Amino acid sequence: MSLYLGALYYLIGAVAHYFGLTLFPWFDSRLYAPYHDTIIALVAVILALLLITVARNPVKNIDVLKFIIFSVIFGSAVSMAVIWKVDFETLGAPAKKAQTIVEGVLGFIYAGILLWAYPKHV
Repeated sequence: MSLYLGALYYLIGAVAHYFGLTLFPWFDSRLYAPYHDTIIALVAVILALLLITVARNPVKNIDVLKFIIFSVIFGSAVSMAVIWKVDFETLGAPAKKAQTIVEGVLGFIYAGILLWAYPKHV
């Protein structure tokens, strides 16, 4: 079930990035970049499809599950690194820092859930 919920999360994120929709109260349209947000949407759809594929048979697709867990942890770490790299104040979107923190923390929590639910019969 956690794999399907993750797929839903990433599909919602893909739609939001592709169309520049507001999901967070601190969304700032000045930071919306159609080219970059379209690439983010594409990656989110690919990850969602991988999650759906693995959810059908996690034991059979254990290598892909390992890749997904690694990807979620890596993506969350990069989100947290953005906090030190990007000066949101200069960009005129200081609240975007909070969104980046929330996204990173949610990713780590989701990776923890996937590790907790990891198939024990491999």
